[in-house]
Amino acid sequence: MKNLPVVITIVTLYAVFFQLAPFTGLSDGIIFGLFAFSPFPVIYLAYIILKFGKPSAHTFDEKFYDDLDYFRNGKEQMHGQD
Repeated sequence: MKNLPVVITIVTLYAVFFQLAPFTGLSDGIIFGLFAFSPFPVIYLAYIILKFGKPSAHTFDEKFYDDLDYFRNGKEQMHGQD
């Protein structure tokens, strides 16, 4: 799916708009409607990401944070381990 970033952007903007809606003067009915509809875009977003997203080429033990160019050297202190 080529428009994965578009879906992510639209759902994110929906979530931001929903969070700002009480401060914009929208009626309570519209805000409740946004709240009632909100699970559907989030579930659709999760479905699209799981179906069309690309998994990481690295394992958690190799590169635990995929956004940074940092490889583990095996000496890191893991949470819960001594």
